[in-house]
Amino acid sequence: MKILNHRYDKYFNNYLQAYKETKADLFFCNYIANEACFDLALKLKKPVVAYASSTFPSRLDPVIGCHVNIEKGSFYNRFICAIVQPLRLHWMFRDYLNHINARRAEVGVSKSHDFREKANTLFLTNSFFGFEVPTAWLPIHQEIGPILPDTFPNLSSDLELFLSTHLKTMYIALGTAVYTTPKNYAILLQSALELINRNILDGVIWSTIKFNESELPSTINLSTGEVIPTSNLLNNLHPHVYIIKNENDELEVNIESLLRFWITPDSRMGFFRGNYLDVFGAAMIIALALISSFGYGFYKVIMLVTENIFSEVGIRKVS
Repeated sequence: MKILNHRYDKYFNNYLQAYKETKADLFFCNYIANEACFDLALKLKKPVVAYASSTFPSRLDPVIGCHVNIEKGSFYNRFICAIVQPLRLHWMFRDYLNHINARRAEVGVSKSHDFREKANTLFLTNSFFGFEVPTAWLPIHQEIGPILPDTFPNLSSDLELFLSTHLKTMYIALGTAVYTTPKNYAILLQSALELINRNILDGVIWSTIKFNESELPSTINLSTGEVIPTSNLLNNLHPHVYIIKNENDELEVNIESLLRFWITPDSRMGFFRGNYLDVFGAAMIIALALISSFGYGFYKVIMLVTENIFSEVGIRKVS
């Protein structure tokens, strides 16, 4: 949390300096721990396009015990993921939020954002791998990336042959969020080849997009003294390495088949369960019960103290 706190001042000043130099008319802000970007855009009254790879981690993150699709989850699990986990995360981040609100006051940004202030904001969520289940979103939210289909086409003959002849295969796909140096790519290639030579792996499949191959070293030198030309690896001439390249720097999927009409789980779950009315209703009942209990207990304490005071006053008058 301390690291995030220090980042706010640094990032806000960096974004402000960049704005002064470029006079940007539109802000693109990563949604995760990047309040400085949104606050500066709000202060300057500039439109914002926010992007993120997930939407509700407190409810849909398997890492903290919530399944991706809780359509068939029990009431207890749905209650935990919809009520308890958000409150737990809010408690964990309370110091960070208090610090951010204090910094916002210093730079002249309101700490509580009104939805009317977000009228010129668009949220984009990249859920290409289908980690987020379909659901209805607000008008300012737009889901991007295709949804995984129920069935997939068969593997190509050469890829199927490679997998059938290499039982212990490691799949490498760094994704578009990873930016590294050609030296690191060469180290990864060498490490994969070393694992193959030691019989730890039978083969390696590396999925990547078009990049500047000339930046890689011409050869890969192994610990055994063997020298392997990099061109053999990139052109799939090595018997134990298979590299999948997309020369057009585009997704290797059928967009039309993936972006087909689909039904959201909340519509299948019914009005009450689909909108979590049963969960939020139970939470409201629990909250009212706790408030009533504490209120009644406080009332009884006040009455007991009052009776004791009047009793002592009466005894003193009699004496």
